[in-house]
Amino acid sequence: MEWNLNNFTKVAFTRLIQPFGDNLNDVVKITKAFSFAANVYSGFFRNESHEPYINHAMKVALILSDELKVHDVDTICAAILHEAIEKSKDDREIVEFLKSNFGENVCDTIKILTEPKINEENREILLVKYFENISKSPKMSRFIKLADRLDNARFLKNDIKKEKALRYKEETQKYILPLAEKTDDTMALKLSIALYEIK
Repeated sequence: MEWNLNNFTKVAFTRLIQPFGDNLNDVVKITKAFSFAANVYSGFFRNESHEPYINHAMKVALILSDELKVHDVDTICAAILHEAIEKSKDDREIVEFLKSNFGENVCDTIKILTEPKINEENREILLVKYFENISKSPKMSRFIKLADRLDNARFLKNDIKKEKALRYKEETQKYILPLAEKTDDTMALKLSIALYEIK
């Protein structure tokens, strides 16, 4: 399988493992998460851009590691893999792989973060249930969802599809900003700034 990597991907990986340099087991676990994610996300790009999808996963992990100083190996692995189930072809096989290679904690976090299949008829009901579930979940899941939304908001400020960006902004203000305010003041501020920049 051919990976979609660019210079950012390689630099991000190096930055991500730096805080874990003293623990070989942590470096190996993060490397395994990166390798698996690169395979799962291979062939996917962000919207219509040419940015490899793995970069989004790396940015989510870097927001946690660099900006929030979260240096828990399971949180970083779950951040890298947060959309592995959504992007895979076989949910059950992926769940088993995640559980056996990264542990119950990482696997459960990714399952919590996996968005349900949504269509216009059931959109509102499923989103309310999904975000309520996240708001009741452990802090690790909430931090990853907040970092995910923060990276997406930063990406969408330059999106040419303004209608889509504004819809995302509205959804994030409705469901995610209250979660951010309950979870972490720094994250709430960063998210507010990123949403303000979407016009």
